[in-house]
Amino acid sequence: MLRVLLFWVLGAMAPLAAGAQQVEIAHRWGVTRIEHPPKRIVTLSFNGADNWLAIGVRPVAYRVWYGGDDTGLWPWAAGRIGNGIQLRGEIDMEAVARLEPDLIEAMYSGLTEAQYRSLSRFAPVLPPLPGVSDFGHDWAEMLTTFGRAAGRQEQAAAVVADLRARIARGAAPQWAGKTATLALAQGPMVLFPRDPRMKLLSDLGFRPPDALRALDLGGFYAALDPETIAPLDADLLLWLDFGGGVGPVLDHPMRSVMPAARQGRELVAPPDVSAALSYGSALSLEHALTWLTAAIPAALDGDPRTPAPSAQAAGLTADTGTGAGE
Repeated sequence: MLRVLLFWVLGAMAPLAAGAQQVEIAHRWGVTRIEHPPKRIVTLSFNGADNWLAIGVRPVAYRVWYGGDDTGLWPWAAGRIGNGIQLRGEIDMEAVARLEPDLIEAMYSGLTEAQYRSLSRFAPVLPPLPGVSDFGHDWAEMLTTFGRAAGRQEQAAAVVADLRARIARGAAPQWAGKTATLALAQGPMVLFPRDPRMKLLSDLGFRPPDALRALDLGGFYAALDPETIAPLDADLLLWLDFGGGVGPVLDHPMRSVMPAARQGRELVAPPDVSAALSYGSALSLEHALTWLTAAIPAALDGDPRTPAPSAQAAGLTADTGTGAGE
């Protein structure tokens, strides 16, 4: 009985102790002060729901990016959101205010300073941290900040440590130092190392080819001229398929001389994996990691006669660089 009473007293006191400690988080437009652990969190980040759910917090409302199920969430997060309200399209400040939030999180949202000032009249707002561009935050920075804001530092630290350990276990020693390019079929567009989708490949030991680095003058991506294929010449060339296939890759005028294409070093990430890489959240990256660690060895087996199954399924062949649809 004494143990039960002690547990009840400590449990009753814990929220008061947590609420008495003010949290201050510096960001690009100043400092946000959070007086008490929030109970009604509205996330305007495109991947916010994923990252809040990863630390066991259900936001009362969340912004839907694209695809997913009826709740706007993908398999790695589906079924966890409860009765959360979907927010779609541009930020609607009146709709956010009607939700009566006690924290508005917008670290990966494209929030403007004017919107930040307006929303701050209703509740504390979390925009990107100092020195971080729009959509530049990685999952670990977001989780750490979320943990501080919600009084769940231990949970956030545990999730960060666990995923980092999983990534470290997934990195094969023979991948260290090999080059990798991640590209969209349209354009094609190549992604630079600062893009969150590239960071997972970097964590697995890959580095961008020198030609890709030379092209990087800022931003997250670049569209290539048809004659420019050097940035695509990597030990691993990973194409993202967002549901429309990779037809433009088949039609590329220089495909027959692309080294990665001729030597069977291409992978095609299916729509769910492409979305998982794009969301770049603690939940989605685990989904992408599972696929990548199983798919990469086939592209790096050194045998051009054996293109990776994902490339074959997409119609990419390794013999002359032509597609099965010709």
